[in-house]
Amino acid sequence: MRSDLRERLLRHLKCQFKTHEPLAPHTTFKIGGPAAIFAEPATLQEFVDLFRLIREERASYFYLGHGSNILVADEGFDGVVICAHGELCRIGKSGDQVYAGPGAKLLALTCFAAANELSGMEPLCGIPGSVGGGLWMNAGAYGGEISDTLTEVDVLTGDVQLATLARDDIGFSYRNATALRDVLVLESRYRLKSGVRMSIYREMRRVWKLRREKQPLEYPSAGSIFKRPPGDYAGRLIEAVNGKGLRIGDAMVSHKHAGIFVNFGNCTARDMTALIREIRRRVYAKFNILLENEVRPIGFSDDPFAIET
Repeated sequence: MRSDLRERLLRHLKCQFKTHEPLAPHTTFKIGGPAAIFAEPATLQEFVDLFRLIREERASYFYLGHGSNILVADEGFDGVVICAHGELCRIGKSGDQVYAGPGAKLLALTCFAAANELSGMEPLCGIPGSVGGGLWMNAGAYGGEISDTLTEVDVLTGDVQLATLARDDIGFSYRNATALRDVLVLESRYRLKSGVRMSIYREMRRVWKLRREKQPLEYPSAGSIFKRPPGDYAGRLIEAVNGKGLRIGDAMVSHKHAGIFVNFGNCTARDMTALIREIRRRVYAKFNILLENEVRPIGFSDDPFAIET
């Protein structure tokens, strides 16, 4: 970041911030270099003021949730990282509707619903990350997606205007939310069904058991690396090209689940991108299928996952 731009931003920031903040601890991969500016708005007004300043200065920015499904470059991110705090993480209810700020943990939202005997979010209970990030990628697992119970979401548009989008206007699909790509997610609201607390907890425990059995939770990861190809599974294709257990540096394809790549110790972004490219290359060479990444690269100058086809 140019020094003059950095100084202008720091001079006018109204929220808490840090400079040269390491991003690895803020991601589930535990990989990545520092952010030039790590801004932590705690109120809606701070959030709006921050984004207006970013737009006025034409600074690059990244909206960070809880760091799942991203891979940060070893060099870090030379811009402003926005990380919601304070009231932007609140969770509450009104009747059979619950609401959550963008920085709230998805796990906390599912537990809140269960504690209030509201059913519909049980499949999401083991997904790491924030509510805002979950909406951005339409997170889902075990037959459910976050969009299933959503009614509407408040957003901040590119021209710094507040707006509300109804669920049907967003264009949700598998791991995608079209209308949320060019806006910043704020509070979201969900309509759930009345249920019996113990039955809801029983289903949540079942989901957690499945995750423990099928996923390598003992190592840092970003969850599934690739989206599910039509009519098939990325894990099956990876196993078919002898990818299970493949290791480059400290990046490794999990022995437990071939669709998940893990940080085996001191993995760098360079290690992980090399492993992702190699797996994509093998699958394309054997099946003529180009696996689509679910993990989003942050801070790279070009596509770090690209291969020759």
